[in-house]
Amino acid sequence: GIRGTSSTHSVILVDGIRLGAATTGFTAIEHIPLSQIEKIEIVRGPASSLYGQDAIGGVIQIFTKKGLNGFKPYFSYGYGKYNTSITQGGIRGGDDITSYAINLSSQSSTGFSAFEPNTNPAATANIYNLDKDGYRNKSVSASLSHKINENHNLSFQYFLSQGRNRYDNRYADWSPNIDWRNTQDQESFSGTVNSQLTSYWKSSFRVGQGIDEYVEKQRFISGATREADNVYRTIQNQITWQNDLILPLGSLTLLYDKLDQKINVTDTSYSKKDRQNDAYMIGYNLSQASHNFQANIRKDFNSAYRDATTGNLGYSYAIDSNWSIASSMGTAFRSPTFNYLYAGSSANPDLQPEKSKNIEANLKYQFESNVFSLVAFKNKITDFIISDITTGWKPYNINTAEIYGATISGSQFINHFLVKSSFTVQSPMNESANKYLPRRSNFFGTVGINYYVQSWNLGFEAIGSGNRYNDAENLYNIPGYIRTNLFAEYQINKDLKMNARIDNFLDKNYTFAYEGNPNNDGFRYQTPSQSFFISLRYEPQ
Repeated sequence: GIRGTSSTHSVILVDGIRLGAATTGFTAIEHIPLSQIEKIEIVRGPASSLYGQDAIGGVIQIFTKKGLNGFKPYFSYGYGKYNTSITQGGIRGGDDITSYAINLSSQSSTGFSAFEPNTNPAATANIYNLDKDGYRNKSVSASLSHKINENHNLSFQYFLSQGRNRYDNRYADWSPNIDWRNTQDQESFSGTVNSQLTSYWKSSFRVGQGIDEYVEKQRFISGATREADNVYRTIQNQITWQNDLILPLGSLTLLYDKLDQKINVTDTSYSKKDRQNDAYMIGYNLSQASHNFQANIRKDFNSAYRDATTGNLGYSYAIDSNWSIASSMGTAFRSPTFNYLYAGSSANPDLQPEKSKNIEANLKYQFESNVFSLVAFKNKITDFIISDITTGWKPYNINTAEIYGATISGSQFINHFLVKSSFTVQSPMNESANKYLPRRSNFFGTVGINYYVQSWNLGFEAIGSGNRYNDAENLYNIPGYIRTNLFAEYQINKDLKMNARIDNFLDKNYTFAYEGNPNNDGFRYQTPSQSFFISLRYEPQ
């Protein structure tokens, strides 16, 4: 998650369309191939006053590759350890009136065992979890944009990712003849009309749909029989109409946002399978000399729970051409998932959204490509939903969580070197229980060095994290780690480029999570050992 929050506390948008499972609240962002992405923008801190439900930690906006002027085909192929191969290709083109793009990619890997072997005699499932857990993915994205006239533009976007995954099961010894597999398909499409209606009125109207489908496809190894698939499909229909008005002093934003969520599942225990949300937002922005002020307020009307009102106030001041200070405060909320509200006897249809209040301050310096930033933040989440053994696995709004911390980051060119780093210290606490939130570290950071010489870009990066607990009771500690990577990029000619990487160069053994107690009958999730990847990219200029 962002700033110590959970992954379910973030909104994931692909070309402006929500993707995710309304059943669990998770978005399988790992199934969105980097080869399809042109850029990623991250909004840190509460953003429900702009983006609606679930934006307690922030928003991640993913933009797929779009059209360019001219005719730009490209192709690349890469190969690495674990028999990993990535193939991608596409065409991007257009002119000042019409632009288009289609991007294809395929990825496969034989992988390694998801669980690290456990030699404890209590781990009777160990023998069934030593196989390689491979992965395959195929994806496509496409876009078309047409300028109707000087004031109106029409665009369409499409994205599809199909992931196929094998995994390990802690209780595999209960069903030793099953090959554990799943599929994860994510799809989005939308149409947008951007219009400059008058000299002071700009309008954007978007209609789209996001689909997330997770299927458990356990198969008996003998092949004689197979279990029925367990399907969990989420459909999110979305309409957004944004109007930006230039005022004599400042600007005004008026927004209508509609989100209809529906699930189609083979599980018959769900008491309800749809909900609707209509929201209205008004925002004001003023930039005057060295001052900038922003205020937003939003009202969400949801069919499943009480209405939610969120807002944000922000102010920044430019001390001079390089230094600036800023501060903001905002509120956000997270909707309870369909699993929590409607799935089976443990559901709680009376659950209310989690609510948060955040305040932060920022100091920033920028001169050309040199950047320095210091951010301090505090985020308090009330009506925190807890579902564990203490509640009989039934979810209740009973806890309060508080996350406070600071992030310092910067980048600077020194001759041929680019040095960049980011460090965060934080205290992600379940305030009610006086325990750390699971799988959140008190500190983490990155350091990177690039060396540019002629046609070469040589680099080093280190990624590290402190200790964290695997469980809400803080019984099982996950040790911290530092992983180092090396990479090189060589521009062979203007059309051809080669890349090479060595990840986990020092071959550190570390894990992100446990399944149960690894000192008894549980397992550690494995991470890749030292590995390499080499790719060649052809893109005529």
